[in-house]
Amino acid sequence: MKTLAASLIVLTAFFPGRVARGQETTPQGENPWGGRGNDVHLHLWGVAGRPRQGADRSKEFEAAAQNLLEQMDRHGVAKAVLLPPPRAKEGDARAEFSLLLEVARRHPGRFVVGGGGDTLNPMIHQTPAGAVTEEILARFEREARRLAELGVKAFGEMTALHLSLNPTHPFEEVSPDHPLFLRLAELSAEYGIPIDLHMEAVPEEMAKPPGLNDNNPDRLAANIAGLERLLEHDRKARIVWQHIGWDNTGGMTIDLLKRLLAEHSNLCLALRVEERLVTIGGMEPMPHRIVDREWKIDPAWRALFEEFPDRFVIGSDEFFGGPGSRRAPQSFEETWRILDQLPADLAAKIGRENAARIYGLE
Repeated sequence: MKTLAASLIVLTAFFPGRVARGQETTPQGENPWGGRGNDVHLHLWGVAGRPRQGADRSKEFEAAAQNLLEQMDRHGVAKAVLLPPPRAKEGDARAEFSLLLEVARRHPGRFVVGGGGDTLNPMIHQTPAGAVTEEILARFEREARRLAELGVKAFGEMTALHLSLNPTHPFEEVSPDHPLFLRLAELSAEYGIPIDLHMEAVPEEMAKPPGLNDNNPDRLAANIAGLERLLEHDRKARIVWQHIGWDNTGGMTIDLLKRLLAEHSNLCLALRVEERLVTIGGMEPMPHRIVDREWKIDPAWRALFEEFPDRFVIGSDEFFGGPGSRRAPQSFEETWRILDQLPADLAAKIGRENAARIYGLE
């Protein structure tokens, strides 16, 4: 694999066979697999992208929601889980969760929310594993229970390894078996609320992938063993590993995913396909991508879906602003399009049924 020096931040490109945004892949309501899909991982932003200080953010988020609804209708998606991004510090954009709640309440049946990315996640990242006191544990638990009582459908977006894309974008890293993650697993089991986990795959300690900015450390710690300890801690907890198929380290191999699915019945995987062909560091091609340059599903991925049909969901992870805004790279239609290549029964499981069961959406 080669690194493109000019591609430190690659936002848009033309790809053979790509359908432009706004051009339908299949008519609304006529998906071969029946439509009525559930997307378990989406974000809203303001009209001009990032919500502006002093702006009427409620109106901006509603405009973003209307834009998202148009895309959902176009691609046969009935319901979406809206989440605050994983924040590194407590207090960062804390009002965002309330704005998402407002949107969901204005659009019952179309939107639900996940919570904790702006509260639980920074608590974990600001507390070293050895410094978790009973007081901290109690405060963390109170916040998780508050979110559960508000009706969140996921704890998230949580992160164990989040790479920095630009100088103002945070690097976040903590072991998945951090004591607060383990407590969250217990609460996940108690309430039946899955944990939405963002984690780059690092089977063994490795050097920083080429092309990443200096916010990222020179070495990345191994995290797969920690993930397995989290999965083992409470088998009734459901962990949904997000962004599967978007591999920025080279560690997200099909062999690894197959082993983890076989050994951990409480692990589910949320699929994501980006329009760009390179990693965030500019590595080309992106390793272990679900589709090739012609947008055909890799046979090895198809075989994995067929072997574990009840363990995959769609989490397209696009950020939506208001009409006319565009925050690249795109991933909503790119991810949903792959279902048209699968048998109808398998596509229905991945696109609708599994998410309804795991997240309690129907």
